[in-house]
Amino acid sequence: MKLRTFNRPWARSHCLRASAEERPSLSNASRGRGLGGNRLAAAMLLSAPFVLGLSAVRAVCAAPSDITNPWNLEELSAPPQWTTSERPRVEGVQAISYSGLPFRGRPTRVFAWLGKPEAPTGQKVPAMVLVHGGGGTAFEEWVRLWVRRGYAAIAMDTCGQVPVGNYGNWVRDEQGGPAGWGGFDQLDREKEDQWTYHAVADVILAHSLIRSLPEVDSERIGVTGISWGGYLTCIVAGVDPRFKLAVPVYGCGFYDKTVFARELSRLPSAQAALWLNQWDPSRYLPRAGLPMLWVTGSNDFGV
Repeated sequence: MKLRTFNRPWARSHCLRASAEERPSLSNASRGRGLGGNRLAAAMLLSAPFVLGLSAVRAVCAAPSDITNPWNLEELSAPPQWTTSERPRVEGVQAISYSGLPFRGRPTRVFAWLGKPEAPTGQKVPAMVLVHGGGGTAFEEWVRLWVRRGYAAIAMDTCGQVPVGNYGNWVRDEQGGPAGWGGFDQLDREKEDQWTYHAVADVILAHSLIRSLPEVDSERIGVTGISWGGYLTCIVAGVDPRFKLAVPVYGCGFYDKTVFARELSRLPSAQAALWLNQWDPSRYLPRAGLPMLWVTGSNDFGV
């Protein structure tokens, strides 16, 4: 596969794109599970040292002064309390849950799969934080893919679910946070009770958790997400400077200029402006100072 580099004003960063005729075809299932695109990402990550030499794809915009960050990074940087779970059970990875932010005044917990590769005693390994897409949940096969390549990995659910049930219809955790996706129907709630606020916090807390493990090198941790997970990856890249790499797969911003403009057009104009101001990745991407690898089809209808 050949990769071409473009500097698109709407993305406000350099993007690596594969042309339609060059990239492998991906089923809808592989898009949602993040396996097809992230095999590509994994191969690229392993083709060079973890810092990747991707200075050429660093975000290039200065951080505007009018962005208010709603997340308390100091609070989210502390490792959350977490416990292991017996169910669901999958060989080679551990089911865990960790404490999330309060939702409607009550504590929440977040389900995740955690995996660690075998390594010589005293040797630290790099790690990846994995963010699922729309209709998805925490996928254990994604964790196992990265563990096979020598990385510790954590994949969390961002919608208050557990990976029991069928694709797009997972079991709700009675202590879960708000349901996804996009939060277009949640704008009348307090900001702290909306999906994007919680989902971004879930990703950052997963990062804090995995970097606290003694066998993980906290200076070699990346984040990748697909579809709505790519959207979250774009926001997190501008919010959590501890990450050393971000790989949004079908990631996006400037939603009023994409297919999601239809969703925004259904909202009252004040709510549409509120969503764009609070939750559009374009508000946070200019703060991203880390290498970013954009994996997006050149004829993707969503961007």
